[in-house]
Amino acid sequence: MRGASNFALTAMLASAALCQEFEAVSVKPNKSINYSSSFTTDPGRLTAMNVSLKGLIVRAYGVQDFQVEGPDWISSERFDVSATFPPALPKDKEKSDAAFQAMMQAMLADRFQLMVHREQKTRPVYGLMVGKSGIKFKKAPESDCGSHSRNLSSNHFVGTCVSMDSFAAFLATRRRDLPVDLPVLDMTGLNGFYNLTLDWVREPAVGDSQAGVTLLVALQEQLGLKLETRSAPIEIVVVDHAQRAPSEN
Repeated sequence: MRGASNFALTAMLASAALCQEFEAVSVKPNKSINYSSSFTTDPGRLTAMNVSLKGLIVRAYGVQDFQVEGPDWISSERFDVSATFPPALPKDKEKSDAAFQAMMQAMLADRFQLMVHREQKTRPVYGLMVGKSGIKFKKAPESDCGSHSRNLSSNHFVGTCVSMDSFAAFLATRRRDLPVDLPVLDMTGLNGFYNLTLDWVREPAVGDSQAGVTLLVALQEQLGLKLETRSAPIEIVVVDHAQRAPSEN
């Protein structure tokens, strides 16, 4: 528990060191039976509706859903979060992302008394890799990277200014469209941000016909990427303590 306490303290110190913290935060339980959720960072404000604590931890620590372990309620209990950004966030994306995560971590430590630690566990995974023919997309121009967006309609993906790590995280959410339900890790070695478009169909059931290509084939044909099964050490964020009812606003 001492390590977990140090982790919470580190989050607060990191936020202070970056001279950034949310100016105003509201966290309220969401008791609706609606299972849809949203998380947006419009200019000046963070708005998260009907999100789980696990989902907030994913955002705060820059990990994927499968990298967070804790009690069942962190996935089932839902919350509405509204927060106001400070007026002068860093312009550089990496610094801005670091400041955002530090603010999120400090907010979770404050409102949920969240304490976590990290550990490595070896798991079977899909590795996202570059195919033999090379990639079939180009880096996004700087003019595209003033904002980062995704548009997913059914089995159609359009991403503006997307990193490979972020794209791997997206693929991890579409594991039902893959032959085996495994986490997806970026192993491309590609840095920077890209504009990506991808279309595919679900893996067909036995005897079914399909019009289109599966996700595995689409990745290779349309983007020059592939998924290979590997065993890899995965960093896990383990929840040691969290308060089920957030503190008062």
